[in-house]
Amino acid sequence: MTSERLEPLTDQISLLHGENKGRFPRAHSILVQAEETVLIDTGCGIPLLKQIKNEFDINYIINSHTHPDHSAGNWVFKGQPIFVPKETFNTSGNIVALSHRFVGRELASIWQQFARTVMSFQNCPPTHSYTEDTPFQIGEIVLTPIFTPGHTMDHYCFYYEPQQILFAFDYDLTSFPWYGHQESSLTEFRQSIERLKALPTNMVVSSHRGIITVNIQSEWNRYAQRLDERNQSILDLLDSPKTVDQLVEHAPIYRKFPYQETLLRYWEAIMIQLHLDELVNEGRIQEKRDKYYRL
Repeated sequence: MTSERLEPLTDQISLLHGENKGRFPRAHSILVQAEETVLIDTGCGIPLLKQIKNEFDINYIINSHTHPDHSAGNWVFKGQPIFVPKETFNTSGNIVALSHRFVGRELASIWQQFARTVMSFQNCPPTHSYTEDTPFQIGEIVLTPIFTPGHTMDHYCFYYEPQQILFAFDYDLTSFPWYGHQESSLTEFRQSIERLKALPTNMVVSSHRGIITVNIQSEWNRYAQRLDERNQSILDLLDSPKTVDQLVEHAPIYRKFPYQETLLRYWEAIMIQLHLDELVNEGRIQEKRDKYYRL
């Protein structure tokens, strides 16, 4: 039974606690039970998704974005409508296309193996797309999509205005903000935080942390501060000029590479580069012949 994993948020919306306490490579999902029954995100774990399929008549699936810890289990509901962001409709559900997007062709096979074996990803093409202009009407429940790029180019949050609930997904208010793809943007990440922070909010529902109802503004401030702390960590390493590869050896973002070292090093380098670009733009460092110098 899945009832022990369902935590009510309202009379009709529940948090479905994912395996591994919702930590990567899993995530929590959202179950809406109104005139239709809708599941948002499918990275909670395949056995759990199969139980959900058996216990509930799921009318359709929504993905907040195309990361596998939010979409890997779409195939369990193959044949049902699957809604994904319009920005990446053409790559959604396709492991080859996603690997090229997320890590490039050189690391594609490594990422595909990781997605298949660790995250149980199987190809499953979407059927529908959505944007900010297409709210989801589920009985009396209206979920408004909010485009929040930065984490990925296709990340959306959802807002339930009557009870001021923000489904923040991977703007997750954990201690580890993530923006490790070529398509990620630190500038957009900061802008998305500010947009979400400005919403009247009684509850934030995080894909990897769960439910937050206390000191929400302080939580957003702390989350944004992590980005500034990473800037400072990188500045501290530039007591002598260093290349990106040399900075990766110090791992100021991940601290260590305990699994899938090749992928973690790649994501580390991407995030370091985004911070370096920001520091250059702020006039705090300069780049010369692939080395970065603190000013």
